[in-house]
Amino acid sequence: MMNVRISRCVAWAPNLSTDADWQAWSRGERALQGDDTPRAQRVPAMLRRRLTRWGRLALEVAGELTESLAADTPIIFSSRHGDTHRTETLLTDLANCEPLSPTAFSLSVHNAPLGLYTIVEKITSPSLAVAAGRETFAHAWLEAYTWLQQGASQVLLVHADELLADFFRPDTDEQDAPLALALLLTADEGSAVSLRFDALDQRTLSDTQAQPLAFLQWWYSEAPALRWCGDRLCWQWQRSQ
Repeated sequence: MMNVRISRCVAWAPNLSTDADWQAWSRGERALQGDDTPRAQRVPAMLRRRLTRWGRLALEVAGELTESLAADTPIIFSSRHGDTHRTETLLTDLANCEPLSPTAFSLSVHNAPLGLYTIVEKITSPSLAVAAGRETFAHAWLEAYTWLQQGASQVLLVHADELLADFFRPDTDEQDAPLALALLLTADEGSAVSLRFDALDQRTLSDTQAQPLAFLQWWYSEAPALRWCGDRLCWQWQRSQ
């Protein structure tokens, strides 16, 4: 059982940017729809213009929590697919024997938003990026928990995902959405939440909703617990007293 506290939660998706928006969405009163792009105002304009929506998603929510971070706060960034739109463009250029754009390549790597965030905000604390299939968000949570267990007073967990690029869309295996969330996890400040996991029973069907989306729907509701099953493990979040 992994016990932590969520000091702050910030999430962004098209048509959903405030806590009230997300609470209404969790009740079925507001839709996640549209092609909006976050402003990411803390990012310098020259750099912001080079980002795809995936990069802006991550920097938007992370920027909201920057002022709450201690100088030594570890940062965990996670994304299941990364920037598949930019990757598709690079692969198309390779197939056509065209030169690759160094800028496009440098911004296509999985940890690009994390690197840009630490540069923009002048952060020198430990940071790492995680990708673990459909269960990426939970594994990032597990990584953040280990940092708290090692003595960190707080950990910033940022997750960002974008819809797959057109070339990869036929391989979609879950109900996903363009979204990002940032959680400030602590050992002793905020809402208490526990997480545990167990092996997937062969009789249990995997959930079809993307894990981060399911987590946000639970977090902004009044449900006491969330059980989500992936390809190998079942994860259960529960509000604690």
